[in-house]
Formats: sequence, C-alpha cells, structure tokens
Amino acid sequence: MYSSRKMQQSSKPAWWQVLCSVLAAFFGVQSQRNQARDFAGGRFWPYVVTGILLTLVFVAVVYLLVRLALVYATG
Repeated sequence: MYSSRKMQQSSKPAWWQVLCSVLAAFFGVQSQRNQARDFAGGRFWPYVVTGILLTLVFVAVVYLLVRLALVYATG
C-alpha cells in the first residue's frame, strides 16, 4: 500500500525536483536514482522549459558581468 502510493507520487516530480535535475544537468552530474525518476515520469516538457529558462538566465548573468567588467576596465 505504501509503496504503491510512493510510486504514484514519484511518477510526477515536484517543481523543485525538476529544477534540481536541470541544474545537475548543467553541471554534468546526476545520480542514477534521480535520472531514473526523471525518465520514469514520461513528461519531458517541464525539463525543456526549465532548461531554456535557466539558459536564458545564465546568458543574461554572463552578459551583465561582462558589461560590468568593461565599465570598470575602461575607467
């Protein structure tokens, strides 16, 4: 009974689990247990959307850091 309830809950990961999985993918580290959970859900759109959003945030942060460095370098 408990294991079947746990299986139903684990089939749809929470938003923070998706975020952690995408961040782990950014760094290239992922536990085999989390990878199995991610692929068992059957839905990949939350991971795609989260990955695109995090990529945009990363590019924006790098852009702002470069702009800031150029401002301080020129004067």
